[in-house]
Amino acid sequence: MTAKIEEPSSDILTERKRPFLKINSHWYFLSPSILLVSFFYFIPFLLVFIIAFTNMDQKFNWQFVGLINFLKLFTLKDPLIPRIIKNTIIYITSTLPLTIIIALFISLLTTRINQTASLFFRAVFFLPRLIPPVVWGFLWMWSFEGTRYGVFNSILEGFGVSPIHWLIKFPMIIVICANVFLGISLALLIFTSAIASIPKDYTWAAEIDGASFWQISRFIIIPLLKWPIMTMTAWHLMSFINSYIYIFLITGGGPYHATEVWALYGYNAAFKNYKYGYGSSIMVVLVIINLILLVVCLKTFGMKRMIERSRIEI
Repeated sequence: MTAKIEEPSSDILTERKRPFLKINSHWYFLSPSILLVSFFYFIPFLLVFIIAFTNMDQKFNWQFVGLINFLKLFTLKDPLIPRIIKNTIIYITSTLPLTIIIALFISLLTTRINQTASLFFRAVFFLPRLIPPVVWGFLWMWSFEGTRYGVFNSILEGFGVSPIHWLIKFPMIIVICANVFLGISLALLIFTSAIASIPKDYTWAAEIDGASFWQISRFIIIPLLKWPIMTMTAWHLMSFINSYIYIFLITGGGPYHATEVWALYGYNAAFKNYKYGYGSSIMVVLVIINLILLVVCLKTFGMKRMIERSRIEI
């Protein structure tokens, strides 16, 4: 008597194929974004990385020179490097904390006032995001123009004060203020949305217990904003390290390299002095610094602890 072998049903075959189809469907939907990121980010970085080991000039003549460009940076044979590093550190350590703290402070205040007034204040701070960079830079240049035709000098002239050469005496402060005001807009939007999503039961219970506004903000709201604060800190850290557009538009890195940061120095080396190889090496170092600081930022906020599985079983 022979045993009858049953053929697997079509449902079983379909179940076996599902994981393969699932994987393929994921790649199918991710492929456009992967191609775009590869084309606009990874391939350009690979080209810059290769050019960093050459001495390419304005005629695109080049030959491999090995680590000469990097040795010039790390051995400080370029006399401007110490000043550029100092400017970059001052710029980042000033703009980043000011942006996060001021945005968080304004978010806490605007959530406690009338909704119409709150929307008005947030709209005012969001205006810089709607203005083209060239216009934003021109407004700051015009405001701090060193002649009597500048906005602030015109006001001072009404009080009998002679014109002040703002962009010569306080160039770094002006650059920091321009970028902080711009960075506040995005952080303000994120923080306000996060505060609005916090259940009211937490704050109501604290108010019943007699907690003040600042106690509620410090012990309830701010701890619950750890994710948004980490996100905005990492976002603006990367943004400020790589930013040079507004510095270029307002001061051009001057006077006498007083506001020239690392990213702008790399831009000037490549596209102003036509030292494409040297400029590329500066940008490669900038990418490595970005990665290191991003890891430090995530470690500081305890990224691993924030995403780990909850120990409370439901």
